[in-house]
Amino acid sequence: MTGATGTAARHSDTAKHATASRVPQAHRPAVQKESRMKSLLSSKPTLWFLFVFNLVVAVAAGVAGQHIHIDGHTLHGSQQVVTAAGMGAVSVGAGAALFLKLRQRA
Repeated sequence: MTGATGTAARHSDTAKHATASRVPQAHRPAVQKESRMKSLLSSKPTLWFLFVFNLVVAVAAGVAGQHIHIDGHTLHGSQQVVTAAGMGAVSVGAGAALFLKLRQRA
């Protein structure tokens, strides 16, 4: 259907179901979701994974970026540098968090 009749029918159908799109009260508040994410990101296994994985990718992108082919594309020049720097920054952050956790325990 096209025209004004089809548009009106579509809008009247969605108006009927407007009450069905309410968010149920069983959903957790944003504060609880945020604290769950913080506890996940501050766990030692997660920090070790972030540290090692990002360090390996940063070194691989920096050293052999022009030789890595993904769907026929390679990293060139600034792409290679930005990829290595970004992954290295995440690795440094995770390593710093691990180091600070070790110092707090001692």
